[in-house]
Amino acid sequence: MPILLSIVRFTLFVFLIITPMECLFAQHQDFKVSNPLEISPTLSGNFGELRPNHFHSGLDLKTASREGLNVLAAADGHISRIKISPYGYGKVVYIDHPEGYTTVYGHLQMLNDSIARYVRRIQYEQKSFEIEVFPGSGDLPVQRGDVIAYSGNTGGSGGPHLHFEVRESGSEVPRNPLEFGFPIADTKRPVVQSIAIAPLQPNTKVDGQMSAKHYRVDGYNSISANQPVKVNGAFGIEVSGYDQQDGASNQNGIYSIVGLIDGIEFARFKADSIPFDQSRYLNALIDYAYYYQNKSRFIRLYRLPGNGLENVTFLSQGSLNPIDGTHKIKIICSDFSGNKSEVNFEIAYESIAPLPQPRGDYIKWDVNYYYESERVQLFVPSGTLYQDELVELTEDEGRLNFMKPQIPLQAPFVIKMKSTTPKKGELIGQVNSAGNPFRVLATKRNGEWLEAESKSFGSFAVVYDQTPPVIKSVNFVSGRTITQQQVSFEIKDNLSGISSFKVQIDGKWILAEYEPKLSKLFFYSSELPTSAEKQQLNIEISDMAGNVATFEGSFYNP
Repeated sequence: MPILLSIVRFTLFVFLIITPMECLFAQHQDFKVSNPLEISPTLSGNFGELRPNHFHSGLDLKTASREGLNVLAAADGHISRIKISPYGYGKVVYIDHPEGYTTVYGHLQMLNDSIARYVRRIQYEQKSFEIEVFPGSGDLPVQRGDVIAYSGNTGGSGGPHLHFEVRESGSEVPRNPLEFGFPIADTKRPVVQSIAIAPLQPNTKVDGQMSAKHYRVDGYNSISANQPVKVNGAFGIEVSGYDQQDGASNQNGIYSIVGLIDGIEFARFKADSIPFDQSRYLNALIDYAYYYQNKSRFIRLYRLPGNGLENVTFLSQGSLNPIDGTHKIKIICSDFSGNKSEVNFEIAYESIAPLPQPRGDYIKWDVNYYYESERVQLFVPSGTLYQDELVELTEDEGRLNFMKPQIPLQAPFVIKMKSTTPKKGELIGQVNSAGNPFRVLATKRNGEWLEAESKSFGSFAVVYDQTPPVIKSVNFVSGRTITQQQVSFEIKDNLSGISSFKVQIDGKWILAEYEPKLSKLFFYSSELPTSAEKQQLNIEISDMAGNVATFEGSFYNP
């Protein structure tokens, strides 16, 4: 009776969750989006697929490996936000629509003439390439099909494409654009590659071993293992796979995964809406330690204590501890178009009494953790971890070794290291086994202490960056007449990274652009004053440690 009661309660819970969602979906019918490109849409990335430290919040539309394609407004509205940055979405435009949604167009090469003039004026007012502005509702109105920009590869893009999103305007919560009639053809079923059975108590054994067992899915919709698989103690299921859409071979994310034991649903994941403040919980949804070692993501169909994702539901948190005997497991993977794949297998289960947690000091996932010594202070806020972790901490010759890097973090922890004698370019850095820094943290000084935040565990030390950045001309020759449309420079830094740049002509600021992934700084000749007289060019670049590099030259632009 208690088992049946829990099933009834879970079914009622799922009903209460689904019913409001169905009402919300009905409201979506009032808002439809069209293809923002003039070519047939094909996807290199879909909504909710697994990315480093986050879920993908939109659709990545292929642009035939080209830049400069017309980008069209997907519906009537007005441009409500424009952001220009060397990072993230690069050049990005947001359009608010009267139905209460916002569409987003990222990694743009250029904006259309009227929007570009609007942005350029503000960039010159602020003397900054990087800006974020919020036009009023009457400033930049658009209609469905208007050309608003041109596709590109700016920001964190790994190749030419258009990133397209639909968000709820008030909350800015991203929603799956396929819910709004986005026209994508999909007749392909998801592919389930592997299933893992993971121990969920310290002495659980799967096929005789006390660690997760990974099984390839065979051609018979089952797993490559002798069945039933012997399991002793509470366990969970993990799934690895991908989905594809017509017209592309990219391995994208799976929209929906459902797990059943003996026909009873115990877990459900659905990529329909993932708020940005929950996106990093992806590191709790996947087996992060396995991903760290093998670069392969397995979605957990069980919940870690600190996983705050709302688009997953579980019966008993997904921890399976059925009665002794043989049980049938079914995994159903679906895409938005209704194509499905199933995997079925059996386990022979035997319950065992769980062992107590191993003795030692733990960082509790829901309790603040503090550490203080003569040279180091640490603060790990509550909610930083996804589960309790055994403390591993040593201090050795100025180096702090704190926990394993394969333990994921939801939020940064604070690290302070004593430095009584200030030196130029000092930063807290993450170091390898040889003590060489491979990443530095934004660091500030507070008295005798250097302070920084880190979103990963590992080894840390005070490091020094005293080397200025390097500026090299690509096509600028001092003393010559400017003939090229784009004047380019290569800029690099050895450690801490470029933090700011400034380009001046005869002491006056001009607009220049920075592409970090190309180590490229450039400006257009159209930004230069026209004069028969010789003009002076000055470029100044700073890194995070405050080191400055300059480049000077002269030119003619008659």
